[in-house]
Amino acid sequence: MKKRIQSWIKILFPIIFVFSISCSKETVEWPELTQEAKPWTRWWWMGNAVDEKNLTRELEELNSVGIGGVEITPIYGVKGEEDRFIKYLSPEFTRVLNFTIEEANRLGMGVDLPPGSGWRCGGPFVPEEKGLWSLRIREKEVNNGEIITMPTDVAVASASFVDENKKVTVFNPADGFAAPANGTVYFAIRIKNGDKVKRPSDGGEGWAIDTFNEEITDWYLDEFWKRLGVDEGLLRCFFHDSFEYTGDFTTHFTEEFKKRRGYDVAEYLYVLAGDCDDAETVARVKSDYRETLADLVLESFIQPMTEWAHSHNSLNRNQAHGSPGNIIDLYAACDIPETEIFREVEPGTVDVFVNKYASSAAHITGQKLVSSESYTWLEEHWTVTTSDMVRATNRFFLAGINHMFFHGTCYSPEDAEWPGWLFYASTQVNNRNPLWRELPALFSYIGRSQSVLQRAQQANDLLIYWPYYDVAAEEGRLFNHLGVNKDAGWFKSHPISPLSENLMNAGFTFDYISDKLLLNCELTNGEIKTSGGANYKAIVVPKTKYIPLTTMQKLVDFVGEGGTVIFDQSLPESVPGMFNLTEREDELSQFKAEIPAGKNVGNPIELLKTNGIKAESSLAENGLNFLKMKKENEDWYMVFNCSLKPVDAWIELNADAKTYVFLNPMNGKISTAATKNGTVHIQLDPEESVFIKCSSGQVDAPAFVYEIPENTSEEIKGLWKIEFVEGGPVYPGNISTDKLQSWTKLGDAETSRFAGTANYKIEFELDETTGSAVLDLGKVKDCARVKLNGKDYGALLGPSYDVKVDNLQAGTNQLEVEVSNVAANRIRDLDIRGVEWRKFYDINLVNIEYETFDASGWEIKDAGLLGPVTLADL
Repeated sequence: MKKRIQSWIKILFPIIFVFSISCSKETVEWPELTQEAKPWTRWWWMGNAVDEKNLTRELEELNSVGIGGVEITPIYGVKGEEDRFIKYLSPEFTRVLNFTIEEANRLGMGVDLPPGSGWRCGGPFVPEEKGLWSLRIREKEVNNGEIITMPTDVAVASASFVDENKKVTVFNPADGFAAPANGTVYFAIRIKNGDKVKRPSDGGEGWAIDTFNEEITDWYLDEFWKRLGVDEGLLRCFFHDSFEYTGDFTTHFTEEFKKRRGYDVAEYLYVLAGDCDDAETVARVKSDYRETLADLVLESFIQPMTEWAHSHNSLNRNQAHGSPGNIIDLYAACDIPETEIFREVEPGTVDVFVNKYASSAAHITGQKLVSSESYTWLEEHWTVTTSDMVRATNRFFLAGINHMFFHGTCYSPEDAEWPGWLFYASTQVNNRNPLWRELPALFSYIGRSQSVLQRAQQANDLLIYWPYYDVAAEEGRLFNHLGVNKDAGWFKSHPISPLSENLMNAGFTFDYISDKLLLNCELTNGEIKTSGGANYKAIVVPKTKYIPLTTMQKLVDFVGEGGTVIFDQSLPESVPGMFNLTEREDELSQFKAEIPAGKNVGNPIELLKTNGIKAESSLAENGLNFLKMKKENEDWYMVFNCSLKPVDAWIELNADAKTYVFLNPMNGKISTAATKNGTVHIQLDPEESVFIKCSSGQVDAPAFVYEIPENTSEEIKGLWKIEFVEGGPVYPGNISTDKLQSWTKLGDAETSRFAGTANYKIEFELDETTGSAVLDLGKVKDCARVKLNGKDYGALLGPSYDVKVDNLQAGTNQLEVEVSNVAANRIRDLDIRGVEWRKFYDINLVNIEYETFDASGWEIKDAGLLGPVTLADL
């Protein structure tokens, strides 16, 4: 009997185990909200006029609302507060910096710091000769036999003589030279560049260093460290802002040029002087010159800075844009590449391509974090709404950013009168902003999103080759400024721009790759594998004029090994630069002959389909933008509605799952999606997003509650009671109205200048109800918090202001809506009354066009709940 029972146990146990597994349900939770998952902020110290009490107060406040860390940036000071100034890198500065780090650690916050005050590495200890240099070409007409001597008033780097037939003779002017014919002498003059530290704090003024000289970079960073006086490892990162140096030459440039490009730049001084009519020669010489600058920025500045940071147990966070270099390589040379959105984000548009250069570098090299300088000049001072911030945040996430920094928060002592101490190019993420009351909801949205994005691996389909040499060969000054957003013509004027947009609109995801990073890739199981372990299904090459032989050979090798390489419409035309041009072009022609035209050249989208590479066409066709990720061997998506209208669609994803789980990062709710014939039902308001977890099993989560578009809505009407509860400069009197409109048009005279929060209350009757409905506030200026029958439904940041409510009751219901507006009307009032609140050194406070700021001529901005407020049954 005992043996029989044991045998039955052996038979039944596997069945019971499998049944229990199949019946168990997975619990889905948001990942832990770590210090780095929370948003951080740039914390300006004006004149370093800080004290322990206010430092603790501000850090505690930032921590309490969900800020994970600060980047301390010392800048110019406040007029009238000179007695509080602390000289940069002085013993007192070291003391308050160490105190700040200790307080941040106590609160679980991190601290980053630039290796210099304001912008640019430099300071009072930098001698003039270690500063930046610029190239100037001096010309002189000479006659046959004339003796040419070197100018004595300038530093001559090289010289050449060009006769009337454009025959060039390079000579050493120090030795003297007799002109062999009538012609022109060209001298390459090294002149002192005027760049100094930009926006420095007291004690941070001085020359900016020569960023093209590794010895000077190493010297400067060591001198800075000696003066800083903190222990190793206390600072998480050293941060370098966008490249705002303007030098285009250095003391050893001609030697470096010859070593790297294979010829003497002196042979083409006449080209650099603008005395050449051959556009192709001009393009090639400029390309070689700019490539040399790019090499030096990378090898003499960014790479040494990363090595230096590591030597002190810290990381290097760097913005590569603004430089004359190959910015993908510069982003890749640091630990945390950082991009920025500069100026406004137009509603309904998605322009994230240049921002993807930073995330592409991180994905390709295997870096975990990609950061952003967020909200710089989104709109004019004090007019940036929470809707504007949400819109920009979504673009950052779509660009692959997972570590946002606000731009930003200005330290301001408690005794400073409103609006306190301010920085000139900021979305004011501080407690003087009346939107501050609801900004924690935005911080939570960012934190939840980044908790997933930092733990997942991007699963992009394609690599797009970036034709750096096409950009390097374009017209313009030698210093080729590669900026972002409004300053990104270098990207938008080239074929890579429409290609990127077409691929995105077709539902493909991609990263950009440089020549240097491409050479480190290999083909594994038919996919391109990068140095950081990321895999891609294909490489797409835009219409390209110039491509290096090494790059073309790598692409040919991939094709020969069975990889998918697609050339948009045509093969590259030529190789870049001047050296051995004929020989290199012949070799390029041989490589091009190895590319099967019909299979690898043509319409990229059609060729990708032919090669079996599927796009997320269903998402794209329904106007949705998205990220694709892998997390713990599961497929994840983050889907955005960046359009101006709601999206309600059944979507077919390229990921099989038993259960599709929605994780809403704005409100934190987790639910299961409705499915039908392999499709997922997605409803998203404008600028709403959702994570979709593709689970292979059952999930313990409630079903998502869908809106029914056919249901009609009814307006909530009656007497609204309005009470002003927080803000200034003076609280208006209470208002009662049965018609919703801007509070600036209601009540007493104070409403037109009030900035803050008003509480709207109304009671309304329902004959009967299911308890659930969609409450839509209509038009809101500028953000709101909803409470219905005592239940708090949280903040609504816009641009949509609707929320699902579940506690309606038959009979009397009470609705409360707290609305906060931007500070524009209050700032306008200060300027009308002539109150002196702009009292800052250096640039003081300018408007978005960098002109004198004056709000006295502004129109009064609408504020409050404008409605109509409606209910629609679910």
